[in-house]
Amino acid sequence: MYSADTWFLQDGKWFRTYGVMHNQNPDIKWEVKKEYNLGLDFTVLNNRLSGRFDIYKRKIDDLIYDISVSQPPAIHDKTTMNVGSMQNTGYEFELNFKAVDNDNFNYTTSIVASHNKSRLNTLWGSQTFTDRKDFPAPGSPGSAVRLYPGEDIGQFYLWKFAGFTDDGYWKLYDKDGNAFDVRDRNKTVVDKSFVGNAIPTLQLSWNNQFSYKNWDASIYMRSWIGHDVFNMINMYYSLPNVKGQNVLEEAYDKHKNIKGEKELSDYWLEKGTFLKVDALNIGYRFNQNWIKPLKSMRIYATARDLFVFTNYSGLDPEVNINGLEPGFEERNVYPKTRTFMMGLQVNF
Repeated sequence: MYSADTWFLQDGKWFRTYGVMHNQNPDIKWEVKKEYNLGLDFTVLNNRLSGRFDIYKRKIDDLIYDISVSQPPAIHDKTTMNVGSMQNTGYEFELNFKAVDNDNFNYTTSIVASHNKSRLNTLWGSQTFTDRKDFPAPGSPGSAVRLYPGEDIGQFYLWKFAGFTDDGYWKLYDKDGNAFDVRDRNKTVVDKSFVGNAIPTLQLSWNNQFSYKNWDASIYMRSWIGHDVFNMINMYYSLPNVKGQNVLEEAYDKHKNIKGEKELSDYWLEKGTFLKVDALNIGYRFNQNWIKPLKSMRIYATARDLFVFTNYSGLDPEVNINGLEPGFEERNVYPKTRTFMMGLQVNF
């Protein structure tokens, strides 16, 4: 495929250039997906209790992905290829319950839970692994993800933290489980291990709706349980001896005695389990005889992103968990802001 590119000046006139958008790959094939799904839907107690349960297994062959290639001979730095096969297994569960249903008061609650696990089965050709998530400068500490056949997607590929020396330098574990001072020997990639997992063991959402006479209210909450987050912000900005980067409070408190550069280790991994109060709504519907000739009128107030309950020390434990490099709190994120809104709904 071709697309418009840059402009250039020749003989006093501007000309538009056109070029190849992607590297050509005549051998690329369609992805092939096979999925097996077993589901159960139910309704009991005179429709007061309903729900569904689905369990699935999905296999994808000839995965399509952009792979880094050499320039030259390639025009662009990535080529779209069939890179291997992977499988997903998991379940989804939903339960809805009309807990109270009478003339003056109603309460309905709904909960949704899901679990998913992804595993890479094969890579293309003779490829035994591919490294992803290269950390940028300053320091360029290496890559934090390795895609390896037979391993789960979402794991981190890091050196294991073994503590600090008495004078504040890093200690790591080698492949045999022996701790070493990073000043005494060069750490190698073979000393890295698969640690943690960015994919939550369980994802939950819980919606509650209430009504009392003319009043109505709802509260919506979400939770991720059992996932790890790599705190890139702490890694880059909380070490005291890195000039221009030592901007976090930890650099002068928790990490004030650390010497040397940052190390790409599981020291920066944190448990990301959280509970969020995403939305809270409250409204009042006026009696018809108060608002004639209007058909209806309702006043309401809404608050979003109210609270987060978590032990995670970074900005937000809800990081990207999609793709092949999940679980990193990037350095370009902004704190979530609470929003409050009031409104009036009128029906003429």
